Amino acid sequence: MAQVIALLLMLDVALVLIALVDCLRADESAIRTAPWAAWMFAILLISPIGAIAWFVKGRPVTAVPLRARPVFVAPDDNPAFLKSLTTAIRERDLDA
Repeated sequence: MAQVIALLLMLDVALVLIALVDCLRADESAIRTAPWAAWMFAILLISPIGAIAWFVKGRPVTAVPLRARPVFVAPDDNPAFLKSLTTAIRERDLDA
């Protein structure tokens, strides 16, 4: 039982440290829902809940553009395929 408690304590400390470093590195104008100092106090004083809340509600959202999904064009709608098919049929008819 002591090992489980020690493991949970280490996980809590690691989570708090990661949240603190992330909060310190965040641009204050980009932080959501509360000022920077409030998040620091929440992370430190409300140990695991404050850190989890930082990652869920306070952390700045990165503006990573989503890649557009490639558009699949069916062969019968693809002009290049239809042209190559027409060329292949003409060549086959000329050979016959």
